[in-house]
Amino acid sequence: MGCQAALSEVSEGDGPSGQRLAALLTCHNRREQTLQCLASLAAAKTAASARLTVDTFLVDDGCSDGTAAAVRSQFPDVHVIAGTGSLFWCGGMRLAWTHAAAHDYDGYLWLNDDVTLDHDAIERLVAAASRLAREDGAVIVVGGTRPEEAGAVNAVTYGGLNSQGVLPPSADVRRIDLFNGNIVLVSRRAFQVLGGLSKAYTHGLADIDYGVRAKKAGVPVWMAAGSLGSCSANTARWQRPDVPVWTRLRELHRPTGCPPWQLARLVWSNGGWWFPWSVAKLYCEALFPGWRDPKK
Repeated sequence: MGCQAALSEVSEGDGPSGQRLAALLTCHNRREQTLQCLASLAAAKTAASARLTVDTFLVDDGCSDGTAAAVRSQFPDVHVIAGTGSLFWCGGMRLAWTHAAAHDYDGYLWLNDDVTLDHDAIERLVAAASRLAREDGAVIVVGGTRPEEAGAVNAVTYGGLNSQGVLPPSADVRRIDLFNGNIVLVSRRAFQVLGGLSKAYTHGLADIDYGVRAKKAGVPVWMAAGSLGSCSANTARWQRPDVPVWTRLRELHRPTGCPPWQLARLVWSNGGWWFPWSVAKLYCEALFPGWRDPKK
C-alpha cells in the first residue's frame, strides 16, 4: 500500500480525548494468567487515563479455580459476567460484547486472558485507529504479540495472518485481511456494520471469520506497528506428535480443537469451493503432525 509510509504508527501525543472503550475478555480456569492479564490492562488504562475511559467486561465461563472471586477482590471495577461453562472463547466473547454493547462504547477491545499488554498498548491502538479511520469511522486495528521470553522483540506469536501464517512485526502500520483475536480494537462504526462474532463458531475460527466479513463489507483492517504485548504460542493437542493418533482425532473434533465442519463453513463463506481440500489437509495435519507448520 502506497500510504503505509505516511501512516506509520503515531506517537502518544496524537491520541484522541474523551473516548470510551470496552475491554472484552472470557476465561476458564486459568486464574493466574487472567489476573496477570487484568493487571497489565489496568496499567495500560492508567497510562492512557488522561485521554480514555476503559471499562472491562469479563465472562467467567464456569471457572472452578476461584477466578471470579479473585477478580472481584483485586479488580473491583471489572464487570464479571457468569457464563454457563460451555461458552468457550467465541461464546464467552459474544456474551461480554452483548453486555458492553448495551452502553454504546466508542470502541471494543478484544483481549485474550493469556496476553500481557505493554503499558502503552491501549494508547497506541486508539491513536492508530483514530488516524486510520475512514470518514465514517469504521476501522479495525490488530495488535501483534511476541513470545514471553526476554529479548524476543522481533518474534511474533499472534496478530495479522496470511496464507503462510502469522505476519512478522513491522515498523509501520499495514493493511491486512485476516487476524488472530488476541488483541483487536473494533470501532463503534465497524461493530454497527459487522455486528458481533458469528454464532456458527464455538471456540476458534470466529476471529478469522470476522476478518472475512470485514473485507466483504469494506471495513478496513490494519495491524499496528511492532507488538503490543506478550503471549506464548499454544500448540493444540490435536497437533502434537506426542499425543496418540486417536486422541488427536478426538481432540480435533472438540470445540477447543478445530471442528472440520466449522472450518468447511469458514472456507465456503469466503467463496472457497475448495473447502473439501481444506478439510482433508486438516485431517492430514492431525494424522501426521509436523507435515506443515501450524497456522494458529
